[in-house]
Amino acid sequence: MRLLLSVFTFCATIASTLPLYAQHLTSLAHRGIVQVPIGEEVYPFLRHLSVQGLIDGFSEAELPITENGVVTLLESVDSTKLSSGENALRRKFLRTYSREPYNAVTIFPAQDADPLFFEGISTDKDKYIYRWKDDSTLSDLQLHTIASLEYRQRTKPTSAHAELGLIGGRITGTLSGHVGFFMETTNGQNFGDSSIAAEDPSIAQNKNFALYTHTFYDNTSAEINYNYDWFTAKIAREAIAFGGSYQGNNIILSPNVQQPDFVSIAAHAGAVRYQAMVASLLGEARFSAGADPTNSFAFGPGAYIDPKFLTLHDLTFLIGKDIELGFTDMVIYSRRFDFAYLNPFTFLKTVEASINDRDNGLLGAHLRWRITNGIEIRGQGLIDDVVASKIGSGFWSNKFAWQLGGMWAAPFGLQDVDVSFEHTRVEPYTYSHFNSQNTFSTSGQILGAAIGPNAMSYWGQIRWAPSEKLSLELDLTLVKRGENIYDSTGKLIYNAGANFELSTVNPDDGIRTYKILNGRRVNALILDATMQYELWRGLKFFVRGYSKSVNYLEGAPLNPQEKPYGFFGIGGRLLF
Repeated sequence: MRLLLSVFTFCATIASTLPLYAQHLTSLAHRGIVQVPIGEEVYPFLRHLSVQGLIDGFSEAELPITENGVVTLLESVDSTKLSSGENALRRKFLRTYSREPYNAVTIFPAQDADPLFFEGISTDKDKYIYRWKDDSTLSDLQLHTIASLEYRQRTKPTSAHAELGLIGGRITGTLSGHVGFFMETTNGQNFGDSSIAAEDPSIAQNKNFALYTHTFYDNTSAEINYNYDWFTAKIAREAIAFGGSYQGNNIILSPNVQQPDFVSIAAHAGAVRYQAMVASLLGEARFSAGADPTNSFAFGPGAYIDPKFLTLHDLTFLIGKDIELGFTDMVIYSRRFDFAYLNPFTFLKTVEASINDRDNGLLGAHLRWRITNGIEIRGQGLIDDVVASKIGSGFWSNKFAWQLGGMWAAPFGLQDVDVSFEHTRVEPYTYSHFNSQNTFSTSGQILGAAIGPNAMSYWGQIRWAPSEKLSLELDLTLVKRGENIYDSTGKLIYNAGANFELSTVNPDDGIRTYKILNGRRVNALILDATMQYELWRGLKFFVRGYSKSVNYLEGAPLNPQEKPYGFFGIGGRLLF
């Protein structure tokens, strides 16, 4: 760890010698300083422009970014170098996030707005329930309604269908150009076979649905922040990501988990970005003597969920215009709130070691290199634990993960096409800890790569966005995994390091060695295709097909962990 500390310190010193020109992030008139939620369609478009070399400074190493950040990037583009489809997308997103021109369509009377249910609904203007602005104080307010409806037909392993409906609202705005606020609340309902909804990872995160109602699933994300010049402070409940994966499946910190509550401070000056946060997570239930362990998430007698926290520091800096390098320092701790981790500028792993080495410290690094206009590579690495003297010996406690990918934007001159590839490898026992409450997880979900430990994956995507209305994505993923082996009663026979909730079979088994993919070998091949069409601004229709085939190389167990799965979905989404 001394070597890692030296490397971290050396890189931080290099970063401090780079030119530091104050980057004014304070919102101009009616450019929001709140987040653009991860998953919004503007992100792949910004990535497309960045890889082509049409914008500089776009980073997915820390997400989400602000509306003002989006506008600043889009305004820097030379529109004469864009295709007609790219120009149309640029105009659409500038209108949405800069609110220029300000005229829009609203349900309730508002300044510079047309009535929604008369001539306005079938237009490409942005649509709101209500909006307001005050130029004299640089303050504004936007109110949206959100709705979606999807028909999903499961094709394997058994045939069934369900309708998934959702309704909610979003409120955003800025006060005096320095304070931003955002809240989105939705409530969904499953009609039909509840198991279909439970198979959707985004719905399964909702424990109220998964364990109790099997009908309703709700969600709230919110933030309030203060920004002045290069400084931002935030308290929020929202999806966050660190690392920069093309597929959104970071090994450092992935957004595809239950949204954490956190406080953070961040600085962005010139080539350097730094962020520090403390997040509240959800641990696993534990029980007092005589409690019913089958009632694992209930509020009944004997059930208790320990408080659990994540502290994270990330330092990222640009080297010229084409290389970005960053380092992430994290600690997971539970059963108490520790002031030792509150310092926003310290080396967390060393702090963790100094307080009896009882918590779970992890180190990460991420890299992005635009080799030439149109071609980019990215990589991430994670060290969960390491004994330097035993590197290369297969020692079970040397836990690593890494990811390497690349993207070709506008291949063969096709300006509206992107081709991406990513390989992920997670060594056995990674994300686990001798204290089960300190695993790298929240509410039973891994905070890092979803494939879990003792696994590797190969992912590729072709994306085509020929206009501001139409986009098509085709993803192909191969996951290879070595599963733990259990007998017919569910008793563990062989721990291959595939379950992040288990460390070793015996905590005193200090000489245990491993090889990746040991255990019961299984391969899963996933094909995922999606087409979206925006009929009018704010009204999208989509079609999706998903197919997962599973191959146990030495025969499937009686209770296989991986199962074939497929569905066909069609539906619509509304943001008015």
